[in-house]
Amino acid sequence: MSPTPHNLHTTQAPQKKSRISRTIEKKESRTLSRFQCLGQLCGWADAIAGEGSKAGNPIAAIVGFGTELDTLGFDYYDPVHLLSAPNWKIRMYAAWCIIGSEERAIATSLDYNEVHNYWPNIDFCDSGWSDEVDHWVSKLAPYDKPFEFKVAAVAGNPPRPQLIVKP
Repeated sequence: MSPTPHNLHTTQAPQKKSRISRTIEKKESRTLSRFQCLGQLCGWADAIAGEGSKAGNPIAAIVGFGTELDTLGFDYYDPVHLLSAPNWKIRMYAAWCIIGSEERAIATSLDYNEVHNYWPNIDFCDSGWSDEVDHWVSKLAPYDKPFEFKVAAVAGNPPRPQLIVKP
């Protein structure tokens, strides 16, 4: 997959600070795929949690993320499964589990040369991905990897029901 083409424009603002605006030339995928919507929301939560030194940002990210997933009709513990994941790969596994088979088919049918991918890669399009996720879920234990995301470090590893692959 080739990288997303971008148009970058830099303008000089007062006090010698630069502003950069970005235009993505690919079509939006959040409205086409709940999996892509989850990827975008995870990135949003990470960005909010990591901004500056405001102590409340990770909590605001967790609450906002939970509200968004609730609005989209996800189950009560789904935000916890996603935000407590220590890295993107495990987040992708968890997201794959919670979206259901119809949404998994939609996610793999999109042309990622044409639409934006909100996940770090398109491994989920590989033929063995679902089997890999099934194997991971069958061996799932509490996450014991260091947290890659500030929001995951704040969410920690709270009690929650076992993650299952939704039919």
